[in-house]
Amino acid sequence: MKSKVAKIIGLLFLTLVGCFIFRTAILRAFSNYLIVETNCDNMEYAFVLSGGAYDRGNEGASLYHEGKVKHIICTGENQSPDIMALGIDTLESDLTKLQLIHMGVPEVAISLIKEGTSTLEESEIILNFCMAKGLDSILIISSKFHTRRVHQVFTKKFSEEGIYVCIQGAPSSLYDEVNWWKSEYGLIALNNEYLKQCYYLINY
Repeated sequence: MKSKVAKIIGLLFLTLVGCFIFRTAILRAFSNYLIVETNCDNMEYAFVLSGGAYDRGNEGASLYHEGKVKHIICTGENQSPDIMALGIDTLESDLTKLQLIHMGVPEVAISLIKEGTSTLEESEIILNFCMAKGLDSILIISSKFHTRRVHQVFTKKFSEEGIYVCIQGAPSSLYDEVNWWKSEYGLIALNNEYLKQCYYLINY
């Protein structure tokens, strides 16, 4: 009995030592799992999802200036609590548009869909738009940690309608996705995304 207990304790100790030695690779694996991106060029429409106007707007602007997208559509009807505290009635889609313009994207190249309060809702709204326009390929821009959930929600649904979805992740301005555990913002972002992964797994 004592020998068995000693073996278990020894195994646990070796496991802990191994986790410590390879801690960086293990921690990066958590973030790598969440990031799913595809390289795309010459896309007619890019949709910037709501939930991060500054970072996602910056990424949309970069892709536009690189000539990879021609027209950017900002989605979302939620309002930022911080903006509401200022007494300003502005939707997340409006904020993304303002950031795009600030980054030099001409207003004529930007459209708004002031609908959608979640990734799932936005996917339905964007799918209806694509079918109405007869589009066969689109680009979705969201935060890097959000891209796996975007892939899970969008890809199969759109492929069934003959629409290819390209996904581009916007890097965070608050933390480094590669070393997310070194920042409180990175820790919160990764934790929140895994919680949302569980929520979507259970409910959808």
